[in-house]
Amino acid sequence: MSDKDKNIFDLEGDALDEALMAAIEQTDEEEREARELKAKENQERAEQARVTAIEQEQKKAKIEELRKNLPNEGRRYFLMAEESECDEQKNEASVTGIVYGTCKKDDSVFLYRNDGKALGSKVISVEKYNGQVYEPADEVSQGKARITISIDFNKSGLTADNAVPKFAVVTSVRPPVKGADGKTAIENPSLSGLMFRYPEYKTDKEYLNHLTTNIVNGQFLIPAMNNGGQEQAGGKKKIQLIMFTKKEEPDKRLMPLFTDIQALYLWRKVFEGEQKPSIVVMNFVEVAKFIQKEGLDLAINPAGPISVGLPAKAATQLASLAQKMAASGKVKKENITDGSKVTVGQPHPGPETDAVRQVLVDYCKGNRDIKKAGLLFMIRNNKMSYLVIVDVPKGKEQPVYSGLLAVMKPHLKSIKSVDFSLYAEAPFAKDYFAKIPADYQA
Repeated sequence: MSDKDKNIFDLEGDALDEALMAAIEQTDEEEREARELKAKENQERAEQARVTAIEQEQKKAKIEELRKNLPNEGRRYFLMAEESECDEQKNEASVTGIVYGTCKKDDSVFLYRNDGKALGSKVISVEKYNGQVYEPADEVSQGKARITISIDFNKSGLTADNAVPKFAVVTSVRPPVKGADGKTAIENPSLSGLMFRYPEYKTDKEYLNHLTTNIVNGQFLIPAMNNGGQEQAGGKKKIQLIMFTKKEEPDKRLMPLFTDIQALYLWRKVFEGEQKPSIVVMNFVEVAKFIQKEGLDLAINPAGPISVGLPAKAATQLASLAQKMAASGKVKKENITDGSKVTVGQPHPGPETDAVRQVLVDYCKGNRDIKKAGLLFMIRNNKMSYLVIVDVPKGKEQPVYSGLLAVMKPHLKSIKSVDFSLYAEAPFAKDYFAKIPADYQA
């Protein structure tokens, strides 16, 4: 047997002892080197963890510093008014509802009324509901509460009766404004506040009127993908809006709309792929074209925090309403000046007319832009409708038309249609109101 073929068990005596000691020393050396390597790796990991922790703390400190400089520390919250009580002497309004988010005393907030107006305000006090009574608190999160906000009744022109109507929204989210980059952030504060209560109020007719009015007047974010680098005329890249389907109905496509960037980022799966989507901004009139062309279902904020879905039939009806409202100024002007046979006069007296006239007057009292308004009856091409003549500055009529339609719609029974016209654009208005007093006069 050669030396090469010998192993440790072929040795005897001192040779065996020496071989054993050498093997032990070699094993000890390997274990020592392994321990040193592991210790070094542990030390490097610990150092990296320490550096990461420092970076995270620094990042956290910067975020906290940024938050301190933001209104209300950057907190977003919403409360839809279910009840309210106003005190014109104190310039205060107590609003009851459920707070979604965290509201604190002394916060800066905005009151979004059903007529589309937004009033800046401040939280004077917060009361948390404990199941039996409301108790004073410094803040309230995710719960029923009564918050008292400031309202300058003289400056706003509001009264205790109409300042905070049911379904108005109090929120920390300010109206959309242009940023330093010249872009306007997309927000739908009133719609977002209403959507939080959709599960409880989705069968309430008045609530649904306000909800759909906000949808129709909204601007939304929609994710899209570049279509293989193709270009349209003019060199613009062609994009394709992202649709999705439900597992239970794979043949039916849904069009997602997002009220704001926070709601969009909750739809994480669309951002997790290698190709990141572009973000398209559309008003609902533009969305309506896709709905009617392709018969799409709608899903507003499909990833939450609260999602509102509309089947294709309802979405199509809403699309038609959006297009009608968008064209209302032009159409109403044509109704009066295009040479068609038009008959106007006082509407027939009765409960329906009284109710429609009352909400018209109440709405006008809460909008300082409206100087005069009157409710008329119109027949055009054998079709009956109400005609509302409004004296409001040119350019401000569309929100007024939308707000009036929302409050009048629940009371429309025998006459289902409402047309609108500016006082300055209705050639007969001056003579008519010289004989028949306006229903509302500022």
